[in-house]
Amino acid sequence: MMVDNLDKRKKRILQAIIQEHVISAAPIGSRTLSKKYEFEVSPATIRNEMSDLEDMGFLEQPHTSAGRVPSDLGYRFYVDEIIQAPELKFPQMLENIEDNYRDMQSIQDIITGTARMLSKMTRYTALVSEPSIQESKLQKVQVLPVAGKSLLIVMITDTGIVHNKIIKTEQDFTAKKLHYINQFLSDKLENKELAKLDPEYLVTIEEQLLAKIDISKKIFTEIYQEFKGINKPEDLKVYLGGTSYILDQPEFNDIERLKKVLNLLDQEKVLGKLINNNLSGADLEVKIGHENELEDMKNCSLVVATYHISDKAIGKIGVLGPTRMEYHRVISAVDLIADILGSSISKVSR
Repeated sequence: MMVDNLDKRKKRILQAIIQEHVISAAPIGSRTLSKKYEFEVSPATIRNEMSDLEDMGFLEQPHTSAGRVPSDLGYRFYVDEIIQAPELKFPQMLENIEDNYRDMQSIQDIITGTARMLSKMTRYTALVSEPSIQESKLQKVQVLPVAGKSLLIVMITDTGIVHNKIIKTEQDFTAKKLHYINQFLSDKLENKELAKLDPEYLVTIEEQLLAKIDISKKIFTEIYQEFKGINKPEDLKVYLGGTSYILDQPEFNDIERLKKVLNLLDQEKVLGKLINNNLSGADLEVKIGHENELEDMKNCSLVVATYHISDKAIGKIGVLGPTRMEYHRVISAVDLIADILGSSISKVSR
């Protein structure tokens, strides 16, 4: 990127073109800039500057004799070098945010509410992942009797996520035996990081319990399988908000483009990989157009932030929209709501 060659005037022209293109979704010409902005130079000079910006890769000319539109490189420069995300102010919505969270009683309620709230604030599609099991501790594990000889295994993490599974056994369990099993599992599993509950550790405590009490090995097999399944980041559920906002974007009047994006949003595992690929990475990332690995995302931008609980990265929250995105508002909104989300989940999980 030839940043050194971008003088103050070129930067202002690039910024103006992006601002106008975000509003109109149309190519921007020199006459429009001359009329709306005080560049104190002629339209011909602006045209020359625009031509230079195109040669440098910051602008593209979709049609002969048409105006220019920003390229992915132009948006990248704009995000990294020009905009300064302001403190976000949505007076009416921000006044109600804490009240809305107070009415939410479960982690799932908070996450779905967050997705809806963020999509309304930005007018784009919001994505929120549930808290990562890999970064959690097992707060509670309990085995409960259900109909017949079946048992319900309930596991609750310190981030409030509940996992449960019913298993069928070939033996009866007295209340005394279940009490002993639950006490043993509580002592051995609770308050431990799930990532550290590996097969070797589970086999060790399985052998200890089997030496003391007659119990089906199936219980430990099921517990291990449950840990194994929920420890995959790409399998974390991703909640969506405002999918219909895609239809408001002129870029997706092209039915083939629209199909690709809607198909992407319908694949939860793909979304999981897209948003949860690196919890330990930067707290806020912006991927623009061709920077996205997925082919169906080449006409989109994704702004993703990490939300934390007790200073520990626990999940991701993001906004998906066209590359012609109002980046300063989206970045500010995602950053703000990520902080509120982490704080709200932490309160509910106590």
